[in-house]
Amino acid sequence: MPRLVVVWVCVVTGATVALADARRDCFEKGGDIAIRACTEAIERDPKDAVSHVNRAFEYVQKRDHARAIADYSKAIELDAGRSDAYQGRAWAYLKAGKAAQGLADAERSLQISPKDARALDTRGHIYEALGRREDAVADFRRALALEPRMQGSREGLQRLGVRP
Repeated sequence: MPRLVVVWVCVVTGATVALADARRDCFEKGGDIAIRACTEAIERDPKDAVSHVNRAFEYVQKRDHARAIADYSKAIELDAGRSDAYQGRAWAYLKAGKAAQGLADAERSLQISPKDARALDTRGHIYEALGRREDAVADFRRALALEPRMQGSREGLQRLGVRP
């Protein structure tokens, strides 16, 4: 009987190592390699919100906004406290031409993490898309105050004719 226990432990440990490897590659790699690794991590642990967020990010990079929105939505369903999932979904909505839908997510992200420069940058771009110039300028400036290298906010201010 102890021999069966040892075999079982090895199988579980092997699965744990494989899951850890998939999660690591999901986070550290990019493009199709990351998407495959994230998919493997999700198949091994369907409640893995982090892998959903990482795969969604890769889908945004590939301009597959529908899949990105679906993955961010799943991550939010699994962990409603993930500011990055709301921020990412807001950005994906913006890129999909649905800025108004993204605004609520950007605001929720900022409720969770009020000093998140990426969320401020995202909301600034959404405000810009919605024609809310002064709100966009304010968010871009706040993002730059928190993260001076935030290139998207710098470019947003330039587009709006405001010095960064």
